[in-house]
Amino acid sequence: MLGDRQHPALGAGAHRRVGNLLQVDHMGDTQDAPDHLAGCKADRVAQQRQQERAAELGVVGRAALAPKRIEARGRDTSQFMGRLLGIDVVNYDGEFSVEKQLRDLEEIATQQWDFVAIHPAAVNAYLDPVRALIDRGIPVIDMDTRLADDLVGLGVVTFLEPDNLWMGEQVTQAIIEAVQSQSFEIVHTQGQLTHTGAQGRARGFHKVIERYPGIRVVDETPGNWDTDETSTIWDDLLERYPNVRAGFCHNDDMALAALRSVRKAGKLDQVIIGGVDGMQPACAAVERGELVATAINPTGRIHGGAIWIGHFLATRGKLESVPKFIRMDGGIVNSENAAGYYWLGDHLLI
Repeated sequence: MLGDRQHPALGAGAHRRVGNLLQVDHMGDTQDAPDHLAGCKADRVAQQRQQERAAELGVVGRAALAPKRIEARGRDTSQFMGRLLGIDVVNYDGEFSVEKQLRDLEEIATQQWDFVAIHPAAVNAYLDPVRALIDRGIPVIDMDTRLADDLVGLGVVTFLEPDNLWMGEQVTQAIIEAVQSQSFEIVHTQGQLTHTGAQGRARGFHKVIERYPGIRVVDETPGNWDTDETSTIWDDLLERYPNVRAGFCHNDDMALAALRSVRKAGKLDQVIIGGVDGMQPACAAVERGELVATAINPTGRIHGGAIWIGHFLATRGKLESVPKFIRMDGGIVNSENAAGYYWLGDHLLI
């Protein structure tokens, strides 16, 4: 599984370094992510062109929001792309903390980078260090979650975002269809409320639920992306609401934690669970029929896309025109396509 091992593509021998890629990650374990990864030797002419412009490439990943394994996919993809492009990948660990990521960004803002890509834990939480980077002429790329309400005014290069509202809608609809009823109790386990991705998934959930007046939402307590917290919530809810039929969780880690609580309560035949992110264990659970659905949050494409954009900016400068917003698409994972999405994720293609 990605996140539990280093991807085979990342184990190639070291060659001449072209630039540095800094990534601030939220994961607590970075043993398989060394500080410096030398890039694969590319065409000599291309390397010379890169070396003229690329000195230090910076990528800052999100601190506390994406589940551990899906963030590992983004990290592994960024390292793999760095090797292909002759870029060293450096990972920072945000430790699931907005405050820790803020400290990291304040430190990064004092250093020289060709670009910085940020996967923020909360909207409007890092404006000062981001402005410091932009004021120094360092391009900033926003990944997955909004850095600010006004990204154009802030001056970021672009925003790479999955369609969180769509993902929330699709998984919620799949849950309702699987229950085969329009009158039942459902639990809505949210992510971190400061996260614009969680906010979008919540809007998608409610947009669907509003069409079914007989469906009662009995709880919307945030699990904050934390599996232990989610397990505690669900253990209590299954006792307080013995007739609950379904649950929508904002990510797969929380969905799998809820599933464990359902199994422990002996209610696998009663309660249907769906999640978001399309991480490997969730795809496998969908294929086995344990989760009804998940949706692909294409973290690999988002991180890989940020590196491509930064690489182009570092080597071509203002000649490269980058749109202010780029939609990163995913898909709904069901029993028919789960194996294919598992394979794509395992090979850093989503």
